[in-house]
Amino acid sequence: MGLNPSSWPILAPRFDRKGSDPADLVIANARILTCNVSNPRASAVAVKDGRIAFVGGIKGVSDHVGPGTVVINGKGRILTPGFVDNHCHVLWIGGLTGLMTTELFFCESAEEIKEIVLRQAAEHPDSLMVLAQGWKPHVLPQGVSRLELLDSWIGDRAVALMSYMADGWVNSKMLELMEERNPAAFERLEPEKDDSGAYNGLLRQFHAFNPLDFVSIEELGKGAKEMMFQAMGRTLDEALSVGVTTMDDVQNYKAFIPLILEFRDRGGLDKVRARCGYYVPNTVLDDEDAFVEDLAWWKEVGESESDEHLVMGRSVKLYIDGVASNRTTLFFEPYADDPNEYGEAVWTQEGFDRVVEIVDSMDLQACTHCVGDAGINRVINTYERAYKLRPGRDQRHRADHCSGPTREDIERLGKLGVYAAMQPTHFFGDETVEKAYGLKRLQLFQPWRSMEKAGVEMSFGSDWCAGPINPVYGLLVAGTRMNYRFKRNWGPRERIEIEDAIRHWTLDSAKALKMEDDIGSIEVGKYGDMVLWNHNPLKLNSLWFLLTHRLELGAMEDFVDMTIVGGRPVYRQEGSGEQSTLG
Repeated sequence: MGLNPSSWPILAPRFDRKGSDPADLVIANARILTCNVSNPRASAVAVKDGRIAFVGGIKGVSDHVGPGTVVINGKGRILTPGFVDNHCHVLWIGGLTGLMTTELFFCESAEEIKEIVLRQAAEHPDSLMVLAQGWKPHVLPQGVSRLELLDSWIGDRAVALMSYMADGWVNSKMLELMEERNPAAFERLEPEKDDSGAYNGLLRQFHAFNPLDFVSIEELGKGAKEMMFQAMGRTLDEALSVGVTTMDDVQNYKAFIPLILEFRDRGGLDKVRARCGYYVPNTVLDDEDAFVEDLAWWKEVGESESDEHLVMGRSVKLYIDGVASNRTTLFFEPYADDPNEYGEAVWTQEGFDRVVEIVDSMDLQACTHCVGDAGINRVINTYERAYKLRPGRDQRHRADHCSGPTREDIERLGKLGVYAAMQPTHFFGDETVEKAYGLKRLQLFQPWRSMEKAGVEMSFGSDWCAGPINPVYGLLVAGTRMNYRFKRNWGPRERIEIEDAIRHWTLDSAKALKMEDDIGSIEVGKYGDMVLWNHNPLKLNSLWFLLTHRLELGAMEDFVDMTIVGGRPVYRQEGSGEQSTLG
């Protein structure tokens, strides 16, 4: 698309700093990928008062260089818009990582899990809960009661462990605490029972787990709030270091909103932009009046608290199904490794129709987790109904993840204008995904190319912490269709061009957040949110890159030299030596 990058200039003149319309920041001598179709390439950009004032060539930008303008020499490097993550949990889970360890992601045995859980308990002796995340079901001993195993490790304190795919594993003390403190919230987690009718310690919908539904912030230990704020800050700093400038934290809870606002008021969001969605459980239709009041409160929060760094009150998060690893993804055909299992639906079609009708009537955007083909179909059916009830509205209801739509539903997504908010690293998969889907169904798993051809409004993100927040990994997967076996046998024709993937992660994600007037492309009038790379992201799927780089998590964290938000550098890679170098 556009001009050949090799034709862009590498040298640039010095400026006399006598421009008639001086900007605060100028980046010149860069290879700018604007993601603006009408002006796809440039070599210079100017930012004034936080917004882009000029995009073009060296000669034109000289009028924006005055005595006080900070001028950065792009040195022929790629400059892109700041990345917009369409679906992540950087505030909610990001904050909780201050109170729970995530080391379980790396455990390959029950003994390793036990060691970390015991250490977490010792390090947080005054917390009512011992929290950890990332355990993998397949590393636990078979035939052993999960409840008894965890009770044998810690029996006198509540323990809650979230798996890497959001299953819950709790001990008896935690079951007692949840059932006593908030039975309604406990039941929403769908606790499993054994053949005798007793709880077995597993909770199938643990994605809905919010510790503050059961305990106060003070009960989580001395200094818990400060630890959460510090963890949020670390998570956002990590995002900035890899070029992510705006994040849609899709799932937040009423009890957590005051913490986000306090974090914002302390300056925690000064360097980034975040949008927050509000979680809607599958029990809200039990009291529709209360539900409407709750949504009205959420909208009021948005109207009174939203600013250029934080947007609230515009979207809600729902679920229609779960994940393949615990057999809650909803399929039309049975699981490949279990002919009697089709998955589970969080809502009936009628119930989902009604809840979205209420959400839509209040001009809120519905963002619904849907993974399996039957789940996606149910979501599309409901959105189609909502659009017919209130035609001409710009609600942009979303199918989040949208991993395995049928070919017929791909066409419906495009025709109806349903937004597909996808996360490419989910395609990478693992053994549980491969077994659950089967090779035939995996040929249409994350069908990016087919969705592009059908005109689907597709955007990209990370689903952090279920995936790395660094876009490089997702871009690599999108451009190669490489799975966890490092093979390309899952629908190889569905790979897409890296430049298209970048657009899906910038401008298209901005559209999915209804924020494209302000972010998503390097375009006059938008915020000056940009990323200066030291690697060419357009080459991520090239043979040269694949042969010369370690293709593993953690090996590609240093590809960004500078991240800029509102014309202000908010991240510089150590040793990059960025200075005002063009005069």
